[in-house]
Parts: sequence; C-alpha cells; structure tokens
Amino acid sequence: MRSSQLGLGIVGTGMIAGMIADAIPKSKHARLIAVAGRSIDSARSFVAKRQGIVAVQDLDGLLTRTDVNAIYVATPTSAKEDIALAAIAAGKHVLVEKPFTSRASVLRMTQAASGKNVAFMDATNFVHHPRTAFIKESIPERIGSPRSLHTVFYFPFSDRNNIRFNVKLEPMGALGDMAWYSMRSVVEYLRPHGPIAKVAVTADLDPASGSVVRAMGLVAFEGGEASTFDIGYTAGTFLMDLQLLGTSGVISMDDFVLDWTDTWAFQNPDIKAGYVYRTKMATRKDVTFVSTPSTLPAEVAMIETFAELTDSGKSDQRAAFATASLKTQEYLDALWAAIAS
Repeated sequence: MRSSQLGLGIVGTGMIAGMIADAIPKSKHARLIAVAGRSIDSARSFVAKRQGIVAVQDLDGLLTRTDVNAIYVATPTSAKEDIALAAIAAGKHVLVEKPFTSRASVLRMTQAASGKNVAFMDATNFVHHPRTAFIKESIPERIGSPRSLHTVFYFPFSDRNNIRFNVKLEPMGALGDMAWYSMRSVVEYLRPHGPIAKVAVTADLDPASGSVVRAMGLVAFEGGEASTFDIGYTAGTFLMDLQLLGTSGVISMDDFVLDWTDTWAFQNPDIKAGYVYRTKMATRKDVTFVSTPSTLPAEVAMIETFAELTDSGKSDQRAAFATASLKTQEYLDALWAAIAS
C-alpha cells in the first residue's frame, strides 16, 4: 500500500465525476487536488461545494501540476482515449470511466501505460466490493463449474438532453452504459474457456436520436459457457439481477452493480450485502444467504485499489486489470457489431 497519498486530478464535471470526487476524501490513500471541465466556469462550479480543490482551465492545467500523480477521466466516451493517452505521456496514472469506443482503443491505452510504467484501470465499482472476491473464491465449492450467467440491468431514464442519447459522444448508448456491467460479470464470474462462438442481440433505438435505449441477447463461448443479458432505460424501475448457474448450484443477487447496502446511490444498512446460494431441491425457504460485508462503499474501495496499483512493483496486478478491461470491451464490441449488422 502507498506510504503517501495519491494526488488525483479529475477531467470532467458530470454526475459520475461528482460521485468519484465525493468518494476520494473517504479514501485513506488518495486526495483530490484539482478538477478540469469543459470550461473554467464548469470546473469552478464543480469545486465550489468541495473545499480545498482547485479548478483548472483545461487538461494541461492538471498535467503540469507536480502534486497531481494520477488522472480520473470522466468525459464522454468519444474523448476518453485522447485524454488518457495525454495523461499517460505526461507520466500520470489513469483511472478511466467505462465504456470505451473499442477494444483497440483500450489496447492502445494499456500498452501506452505499460510502456510508461504507470497504472491503467477502468472504473468499474462492483469489482472492488469484497463480495466479488468472496463469490469468485466460493464458486468451485458452491456451484461447481460455471456454465451460464444471466444479468438484468435497467434504470428508468428518458432525458433526451443527456449525453447518453448523443450518438456522437456515446456511440453505443445504453449498450455501452449498461451492458458493460453484464460483460464484466462474464469476465469476473463466468470466466469462459475459449473465444466467442455465437452472438445474438436485439435492440430498441430511440426514434429521435437513434441511440440504443434497450438491448437483450446471448453470448455463447466455445467452451460451452453462455451468457444472456437484458439492459436498458425502458423498464420503468431499477433492476440489477444476476444469476450464475453452475454444475451443482446457483448464485444470485438483485444488486450486482450497486449494492443496496452502502453506495453513492443507495444507503440501506438494514439490507445486508451478500448473495443467495441454492442447490439440489432447495425451495425458496431453503435458500442460503451468504453475507459479504464491506467496511467501504465499492467506489471508495475502487479508489483504494487504484492507489495501491500506482505503487511500483505492481506489474502483475496492473496486467490483470488491463486484461479484464480488454476482455470486457471485446465482448461489448461483439454485441455492438451484432446490432450494427
């Protein structure tokens, strides 16, 4: 773990940037130094409610600061690669909000980071919650060999002025915004053997913008594993369901993206973080709830992981995170290609 605090700068002043800005002070090993926005006014407005943070004119205003060791990139997807590459070239570690434009884009960033001996990590919160590690460790004993994964992720959203409906800024729309989590669950939990064998996707497009607002489909792998997903903005409620089926049981959650217990979006201490496990002929009353408590919200745990990753001598861990990002985007690209065709 770092012996000193990691100095972070943020590029972007949207909602997600605000979530990370509020998470950083809760971390023991990172502190927020400065923020750059589309204009100095947006940056000033962003820091006005957050004392001790400097608003800077642009990216260069962050990159030239010696007290900024790392950059969190929270811009529209179309701009992420250029900003991340500039930060990497300046010797800064990068935490980049997902999704990305393509696997090729992720590869350019991860290779550049490796070449400059700095850390690259995507900002997927749930990966850093202890529950994820608990589940991965317990899979062989609980459910044997994972064979299929089903995920559902919806939240009601219809603001056509939001960048999610701008295909130039967010080309994949809801697919990139939400199916990223489904595909990351494939990487973390299903862990398929072999490449993709088949993809089938159906999508609903917003009639005004042409942006994807809903998608569902199947990804099957040469090793026999398969994943189905259903995501979007059109269900009228918030859904975060996951079922992981193995050869001897099933693991399920109804909050796989943002746990109900303690996140930037939900604070329900009476709802314990964990997962449900069922095997053999167990009925609803026979299921086992496995508690996986955390001392930190997932977004804060992510900052702590990133701070640790910036320490020297973490090449294996950096490579593992880069591989996970590449695999997730590879699967997302396959879904996008199926829609585009």
